Amino acid sequence: MDKTVREHIQNLEQKRNLLSAHVMDEADAKQRNQLESELRAVEAALKFYQDALETERRLSQWRPA
Repeated sequence: MDKTVREHIQNLEQKRNLLSAHVMDEADAKQRNQLESELRAVEAALKFYQDALETERRLSQWRPA
């Protein structure tokens, strides 16, 4: 893995935008359901990475008593 977390987030955001556009344009219900399923998976991965960054930010600010 040569990518940073931020690069992964950027790639996922691009994929989310692309999938969202395809979902809106897709007329076939079966294909649209597949695209929506992929979109949910991308959104879940994106949330995971964003939460990881937030946790890292909080830990870097934490100072033991």
